[in-house]
Amino acid sequence: MEFEERSAINILGQLIRIRTPQPYGDEKDAVLYLCDLFSTYPVECIVLEHGNNRASLIVTLPGKNRSHSIAIVGHLDTVGVDVGHQWQYGPFSAFHDGDRVYGRGAADMKGGVTSILLAALNLLEDNFRPVLDIQLCFTADEENGGIGAKSLCDGGYLDKATEIVVVKPTNEKIGLAEKGTLWLSVETRGCGAHAAMPDKGVNAIEQTALFAQNIAKWLHKKGKYPLLGHSTCTITSLHGGNYSNVVPEYTKASFDIRTSPCIDHTSILEKINTIAQDQMRENDLLKISYDVTQNRPALGMDENAPLICTFAEIYKKLKMSWKTTGIRYFTDASIFVPRLGVPYIIIGPGEEMFFHQPDEYVSIESILRIAKVLKEYLLKSTLQKS
Repeated sequence: MEFEERSAINILGQLIRIRTPQPYGDEKDAVLYLCDLFSTYPVECIVLEHGNNRASLIVTLPGKNRSHSIAIVGHLDTVGVDVGHQWQYGPFSAFHDGDRVYGRGAADMKGGVTSILLAALNLLEDNFRPVLDIQLCFTADEENGGIGAKSLCDGGYLDKATEIVVVKPTNEKIGLAEKGTLWLSVETRGCGAHAAMPDKGVNAIEQTALFAQNIAKWLHKKGKYPLLGHSTCTITSLHGGNYSNVVPEYTKASFDIRTSPCIDHTSILEKINTIAQDQMRENDLLKISYDVTQNRPALGMDENAPLICTFAEIYKKLKMSWKTTGIRYFTDASIFVPRLGVPYIIIGPGEEMFFHQPDEYVSIESILRIAKVLKEYLLKSTLQKS
């Protein structure tokens, strides 16, 4: 059975029209739609309720041998829609123009979810019975706290998985590495003074900036990682100061730290503490404190790993260009892989430079190509692992 463009447009359009933006998610609405798509096929559907109309879904194609599985993961939530940004096309209209479909989540991640669905439904229409279980996982809250992925792990639903394919926008490139993420909530207390005599005070804003710079310098010295480049530290919010003529004595800031797989987060946090202590020792009136609000490890795969080689063979068979890439943002892989200890790959339709922006779009042809890749993977992997 061939993949149909019309089916891709219809499924993607419905997913975009089902609104699942953060912070509320409402992913259960999408879960119910997916359950309906699979309702006439011999599959097992498990809905994981998270409360407040949030849910994740596991669809299992039962295998002849049920002791092991392979898993494909995609998420259902999207980032929010900034009312201050002008959209040419309605963010939930699923406007179709030639090869492109526009809308919030078109690329991240409803185009990828559509590829997963097309691959699975295509196999089911052909009465495919896998040797191993195939688990299709559609998660809630990937864009924030990862409640969906955590619930799958905590509930043991993927304990028999031997490898995971994480679908995210990679422009069809093969994601081998993913940057880790540390978010810090930083409070800095200095000493106020008249701005005409700044040497009499301790400027909390300046000290916060210095703290971030010292962390960034240390990270930079650790060198570049292939496909990912240097680790970074960025101030993403800063609140402090009340008057133009007063040295600010207090700030609250957010730091976004992105790390390469060569740096363990435990060692990073130890170094951050040392940097803070050193900075405070230089000024008795300075106090720096921080809390970790997000902690996702970096990941890395060898290009010669069996799972990667499997996809290389599929790309060759389908006459697709083979290019590897690094993922600079976090995905559900940062939850699944450390917890399950399995090999992974990150792949999907859509270009990362265009998602999370007004008039986000995805190419239908790209969705169809990735659907073919996933179908070949499911056929090839279940036979290889028999």
